[in-house]
Amino acid sequence: MLADYLFLLDSAVIWAILAVAIFCYGLLIELCFISKVNDIWYGRTLYWVTCIKTTLASLPLLGLLGTIMGLLATFFRMSQENGFNIQEVISGGIAEAMFTTQLGLIMVIPGLLMLSYLHAKMNRWAALN
Repeated sequence: MLADYLFLLDSAVIWAILAVAIFCYGLLIELCFISKVNDIWYGRTLYWVTCIKTTLASLPLLGLLGTIMGLLATFFRMSQENGFNIQEVISGGIAEAMFTTQLGLIMVIPGLLMLSYLHAKMNRWAALN
C-alpha cells in the first residue's frame, strides 16, 4: 500500500512544501515553547513573525502549483497514450495533483494555530511589561 505512493516523492513541489513547513515549524516551536520569554525573545519574535506569516501563506499556494503541474503532466500523458489505458493515466495523475493541494493545506493549519498562540503570548508579555 505505501509503495503505491512512493512516486509522489519525485515531486519537487512536495519537497518544497515539506521544507517550508519544517522551517516555519522549527521557528514557531522555538519561539512558542523553547525560548525564555524576555526582551530578547520579544525582539526576535517581532523580527520573525512577518516572515513566518508569509512563508505559511505560501504553503497552500505551493500545493496549488503542484496541482497545476500534476494536471498538466496528466494531460500530456493522455495525449501521448492515444486512448490506451486512459483510466490509469487519469486516475494516477489526478491523485498526484490532488495530493499536493492536500499536503499544502494540511501543513498550513498547525502553523497558523501556533502563530496564533505566539501572537497571544506576545500580547500577554507586552501587556505585563
